[in-house]
Amino acid sequence: MTQAPQETTMFIVAHRDIIVQPQEGYFPILAGASKNNAKILLKDNVGTNISDKNKEYCELTAQYWVWKNYNIKNHNIGFVHYRRFFYTSTTKKSIVSIRQLSRDLQTYDAVLPEPWILRQSVQEQFCEYHYAEDLALTKRIIDQLYPEFVPSFEKVMKGHALCCYNMFVLPSCLFSEYMQWLFDILSHVEAEVDVEKYSDYNRRLFGFLSERLLNVWVDAKKLKCKYYPVYKNDDTWWAEAIKRKVKEILIEHRI
Repeated sequence: MTQAPQETTMFIVAHRDIIVQPQEGYFPILAGASKNNAKILLKDNVGTNISDKNKEYCELTAQYWVWKNYNIKNHNIGFVHYRRFFYTSTTKKSIVSIRQLSRDLQTYDAVLPEPWILRQSVQEQFCEYHYAEDLALTKRIIDQLYPEFVPSFEKVMKGHALCCYNMFVLPSCLFSEYMQWLFDILSHVEAEVDVEKYSDYNRRLFGFLSERLLNVWVDAKKLKCKYYPVYKNDDTWWAEAIKRKVKEILIEHRI
C-alpha cells in the first residue's frame, strides 16, 4: 500500500525526566503522569486518559492518550522509548530521522523493530515468564470479539519471531484502527483478571500482552513492514525475568 506523504510525529515514552539530543519531530511524553512528578511537558494524565493504570499498561497509557487527545489526522504516529530508538543500522548508531520515516510510509504500511528470534515459540516464551491462563483468556476473547484474527493469533504464538517493545510507526488511519482493536481486547481481559495478586513484574500484564498482539494485528492485516534495529545497549530484560522467576520458585517452595 503506497501512502501519500504525511507528516510524522514520534513520541518518546518516558517514566522519568530524561536528557535526549534534539531530534526533529520527536517529542517526550510522560507515561503514568498521574503518579509522577517528572517535569516532562507532555503528560498522559490530561484529557481522556488511563494514566492511573500505568503499572498495568506500561507505555500503552501514553499511546492511549495520543489516540484520544492528539490531533492525529493526516499524520504518521510513532512511539519509541527514552532508552530505545529505531536505528539506521546496528553499527552506525544513527537514529532514524523523521524524514526517513515519512519516506518509508510512502511505500510501507508500518515501521517496526527488527523481530527477536526466540529459541522457544512465542507462546512458550510468554508462558515461561508470565501466566499461561492470561494468554488463553486473551485468545478466548479474540475468538469472541474478532474471530477472523484467531488464525493470525495461532500463527504468531506458534512462531519464533517477535517484534517487541510496543514500538511502531503507523499512518493515522491504521493507528486509530489498531488502538480500537487493542484496547477493546485488553479491556475485556482486564475485566476478568485480578492483577492485584500479581508481582510488580507480572502486574505489567497488558504491556506484555500488547507486544504479542501487535504482531497478531500486523499479520492479520497483511501489512507491508519496514524493519529497523533497536539499539540494545540496556536490554537486560531476560536476565531480570530469570531472576524474578527464580525468586518466585524459591518463595513458592519456601527455600
